[in-house]
Amino acid sequence: MRISLRGVSPPVWRRLLIPEQITIAQLHHVMQFAMGWNDEHLHRFIIRGWRYGGHRDGAFQFFDGPDTLNLAAFGLHEHERFAYLYDFTSWWLHDVRVERRTCHQRSRPLPRCVAGAGRCPPEDTGGHERYMNALEVHGEHEFLEWIETLREGQIDVGDLRVEADEWLIWLDRRFDRRAANERLRTLAR
Repeated sequence: MRISLRGVSPPVWRRLLIPEQITIAQLHHVMQFAMGWNDEHLHRFIIRGWRYGGHRDGAFQFFDGPDTLNLAAFGLHEHERFAYLYDFTSWWLHDVRVERRTCHQRSRPLPRCVAGAGRCPPEDTGGHERYMNALEVHGEHEFLEWIETLREGQIDVGDLRVEADEWLIWLDRRFDRRAANERLRTLAR
C-alpha cells in the first residue's frame, strides 16, 4: 500500500507491505511509525464514506471496534483508495492506496516499509500551509545567512546547539527507510 501526505512539497510518501489481517488500530500505528509521526493527536480513517478511528479519554469516538475490525473485512481492490486524517487541528490528510495484493512468501516480518521519500513534517507545525511556509523560512539560503550572523557577536554554546539542532530538523528532508523499519519492528514484537 502507498501512503502519500497531501499538500506538501517535496512529496512525502511511503510504500508498505502489510498483512490483510491487520486491524484498523494496528494500521494507524504502522502508519504513524512509517511516516514518522509520534501519535500525539487523534486520527480517523475514511473508507468508502465511513469514518473509523480510535478515541482517547475525554474525546469523541468514531467507531467502537478499531481493535477488532481488520483491513480484510473491507475487501479492498487493487488501486482502491481511502483517506487517513491525523491531527484534527493541523489536518494532515493522507491518501492511502492499495497498490497490489500479493501472497506473503518472504521470511522477513511484516509490516515493512519498502520505499519512501521525504521527511515527515514535525509534529505541531500547524498543517501543510504553515509547514510549507516554515520550509521557506528555513531554506539553505536562510541557513547561510544565519551562519553569517554568528560572526557578529559572542556565541553562547548552549544557544548555538539549540539553534543548530532546529536548523538541522528543517534542512534534513531525507527519508530514512532503515529507521522506519526499525520502528516498525517494535510493533511486530
